[in-house]
Amino acid sequence: MVRQREATFQASDGLQLFERSWRPDGDPIATVVIVHGYAEHCGRYGHVAERLVNSGHAVYAFDLRGHGRSEGRRVFARSLDEHVADLRHYVARIRELERGTALFLLGHSMGGTIVASFLMSDASGVSGAILSGAALRSRRGLSRVPQAIFSGLGRLAPRLPLATLSSANISRNEAVVTSYDNDPLVYRGRMPAGTVSALIGAIREIEAGMERITLPLLLLHGTLDALTEPDGSRELYERAGSQDKKLKLYEGFYHEILNEPEKRIVLDDIVAWLEKRTAG
Repeated sequence: MVRQREATFQASDGLQLFERSWRPDGDPIATVVIVHGYAEHCGRYGHVAERLVNSGHAVYAFDLRGHGRSEGRRVFARSLDEHVADLRHYVARIRELERGTALFLLGHSMGGTIVASFLMSDASGVSGAILSGAALRSRRGLSRVPQAIFSGLGRLAPRLPLATLSSANISRNEAVVTSYDNDPLVYRGRMPAGTVSALIGAIREIEAGMERITLPLLLLHGTLDALTEPDGSRELYERAGSQDKKLKLYEGFYHEILNEPEKRIVLDDIVAWLEKRTAG
């Protein structure tokens, strides 16, 4: 049986952030903290949480500041350090709640960028991380010149609206795309220049220091991901200082591999990876 709970907690700067938890009846084997991607919210990961809980894990997730039901200017960030600080604060809270169990992070898309940044700065108390379609490299064709322009706009006009995320690229499942477009908690406006600049800056820092990531890693990416670069996951796999690391590319999958028609395969791979690292 899955026990669900909704609540709010206070970030270190006083902002109220919304959280969800899913737990089994008994003591969990391990704990998984999910970090969602840009423009979405943690409620879209209920099916992932239920699969993990049914395998004996406790699952926690929160809406990033400016996302879903959390406070903050919609999807706006001057630096991804704001999200990393929130994640660090949240991990400390969950470690207190679930003492004695190993804690793993699961980050999707921009959530994967946030998790990777977290792992490079201070990964104490975390046993490993799973990155799904993580934004770890700028899209092909986005040259250094446009990147410099976006970074400049982020400093000079951070609230300037730029591109809109194409929902057609998230999944081959039309029902998922329709649900995404009609979800009132999903942001469907233009991405602020400040957030674009913050993401570019975070990716640059990760590219410059991938070797500093040493925890166990499971890197998952769809080969037809048109929103984030599969090569970013490939590069992290090659360069990470982790002795325990695995890369799995899903042929023909779009960006949201956890929402593709074959999502059961991905969920099975995640559960198997976790079970291997929590056995005994």
